[in-house]
Amino acid sequence: MTRKLLLAALIAAPLIAAPAFAQTAPPAPPAAHHAGPHHGAGPRMGQMGGRMFPTMSEAGRKTMHDAMMAGGSRREDRQKVEAARDKMLAALEAERFDAGAVKRAMEEERSLADATRQQRQTAMLAAFQKLSPEDRKAFVTDSRAMKARMQGRMEGWRDGMRSRMQMRSLGQPPVPPAPPQSEL
Repeated sequence: MTRKLLLAALIAAPLIAAPAFAQTAPPAPPAAHHAGPHHGAGPRMGQMGGRMFPTMSEAGRKTMHDAMMAGGSRREDRQKVEAARDKMLAALEAERFDAGAVKRAMEEERSLADATRQQRQTAMLAAFQKLSPEDRKAFVTDSRAMKARMQGRMEGWRDGMRSRMQMRSLGQPPVPPAPPQSEL
């Protein structure tokens, strides 16, 4: 009888103690600090909280919107800059390095980017001149608030990256990022 109890204890003990030695569940993923079009969900640029520059008057918002949309196709401008960058990369990967070709491609990329920036800044300056003093102040307030939101998003992204890298360095599988949450 004692043998049977001892045998039963030897069989049951690992089953009872197993949960104590089991691995703990991985930590919960970090809370999402942001959402946006680059995450496939949430409001698109210009729609945060319903409107871009929400403290400006309707006329001021329209003036700024028109200025931001002026100056041609952003997509075409971006494609031209990317094509110039591709020329630079092609020159870099050539078997024989040609510093002149790399420099020309870099200058072309810079020239295209500068021309686009100049065009947009000219449109913005013209729009600023049309704004009332109240709308200019509201623009500044809204721009600062937008900058603070973007900095918060970047900090959240950096924190998530640090956490995932730390987990990798400890040999743990990375925790996938939390699904995006829409802003209220």
